[in-house]
Amino acid sequence: MHGPDAEMSRLDFERWRARNPRNRAAYAEMEQLSRLSQRLGETALGRAHLEQRRHPSFLVGPGARIAFATLVVALLAGAAALPLLRGGATAPVIAAGPLATGLGEIRSFRLADGTRVILDTDSAIEQEFTTQARVVRLVRGRARFDVVHDAGRPFMVEAAGRAIFDRGTLFDVALGRKGVRVSLLRGAVEIRNRASPGSDVAPVARLVPGQVFADAPAAGAAQVSAAPGGADQWVRYMLSYDGASLADVVADANRYADRKISLGEPELATVRVTGRFRATPTENLAALLAAALNLRVERTAHGEIVLHKR
Repeated sequence: MHGPDAEMSRLDFERWRARNPRNRAAYAEMEQLSRLSQRLGETALGRAHLEQRRHPSFLVGPGARIAFATLVVALLAGAAALPLLRGGATAPVIAAGPLATGLGEIRSFRLADGTRVILDTDSAIEQEFTTQARVVRLVRGRARFDVVHDAGRPFMVEAAGRAIFDRGTLFDVALGRKGVRVSLLRGAVEIRNRASPGSDVAPVARLVPGQVFADAPAAGAAQVSAAPGGADQWVRYMLSYDGASLADVVADANRYADRKISLGEPELATVRVTGRFRATPTENLAALLAAALNLRVERTAHGEIVLHKR
């Protein structure tokens, strides 16, 4: 959770930590051990051990060979993961004013107050920072906010008539066909109807980590519910669904590519999809959906990808 890919597992991790006090205690203990281990190299024993490791004799003995083999496997696994790491959001750059991403681009920015924002494909925000408040407007798409706490200047995200008030938080805000969707990964947020930092309007909802707020939930679903596993992995181009309609899955995928997927028969729109898929390339995603749902793929002369019933 202190590594470069921590955000891929943040939602599942926070759920696990909140589930049981023993989990929180165990993780705190491991963090302490990690901090202590980083200082071992500064001790006399640690320096002697490092000096011994510089000589070829460290390969003598079966235990040492096993350790070396394990190290090689770890290095190979790390090398194999590099393409995935490179496929995610780029390193943040300090930016002001309107920010936007192009088709198929996920990019990270650092705002003037230190807050980190990751913009999904074809997304845009506007900023208005004053001495009293920090306001960001989500114009389109989706964004993740890792907010730097400042009690004197509240942080707020405006999106389609909703105001999301931060309480030192990591959260996602998305604008879709069905309105605003807010997912909380860490901290706390309040969602209100009026975008005013000094507003005394009662919150529409308060979220705890692992919860999601939906403007227009599915039939029979609550406006605030548990977020599906993997929903936080969009920063790595991964789409995650739990009973979503095929129409929504296709609409999400089409935001990432010029070559679009369409449905050959209207009744396919309501087919339910559960699973995790990489959004790009579109051809691969269409093939996966076809295999999972017993469909066939047609490629038109114009380059369009059409899913049909068999």
